[in-house]
Amino acid sequence: MGWGVGMRQAIVSDIHSNMEALQTCLAHARLQGATHFACLGDCVGYGADPGPTLALLMSLPDLLLVRGNHDEALFNAKVIDVPGIRESIDWARDHLSPAQLDLLQQAPYVRQVGTVTYAHASAYAPEQWEYLRHFEQIHDCLAATDAHVTFIGHVHVPMVFYRAADGSLHEFDPQPDAPIPLSSGCRYVVNVGSVGQPRDGKNTASYAIYDDAAAEVTFFRLPYNYLAAGNKILAAGLTPRFAERLADGS
Repeated sequence: MGWGVGMRQAIVSDIHSNMEALQTCLAHARLQGATHFACLGDCVGYGADPGPTLALLMSLPDLLLVRGNHDEALFNAKVIDVPGIRESIDWARDHLSPAQLDLLQQAPYVRQVGTVTYAHASAYAPEQWEYLRHFEQIHDCLAATDAHVTFIGHVHVPMVFYRAADGSLHEFDPQPDAPIPLSSGCRYVVNVGSVGQPRDGKNTASYAIYDDAAAEVTFFRLPYNYLAAGNKILAAGLTPRFAERLADGS
């Protein structure tokens, strides 16, 4: 199935080896009529299902994948050296197939398809892994691409920034299940939040669907079995705090 007008694209990010959350989001996306899929990186780290998570992603039709910092850390220990997180990444490497490792190693930092750009952290200096929270960073991200919409993750919190026709920058918090029209006179940076480890005090998985024909994006927050995902982390001997964070959304 090719790209083009009429695409309904489910966009996931920051899965972090959380199979329960990913399965929930993808099942929901299919019910919403998703025809295409994009993953904005950080497939691994923290969670205990790196292999099954990658296998499920690789089974998706028309998957667009960009690299996250946790994915890059599989091949470069300098990217992340925080105790606990480093061990979870090393553990994940031992539980990925050669084909899965190759997929992550070959994934680009940024992809642009038509009027849409996809990046994990920012379209600007993507390998620096900035957390986009401030207008100066949004300005740099917008300046790095001519796209109408740039989708990002990394911060683990759903956010929408836009530049109005007069050049002013604005931010608003997206509400679940409420389509957001993407005006042709504005440019957008849209953070789709995190599937596998939300950090806004909510333990529900976050993802978005982009409808290019309707020129709108809709966010969804979905309950999933975070207890099962957390128990897998404990059983694998990974840092217990990673399981606790799934429960409290931190």
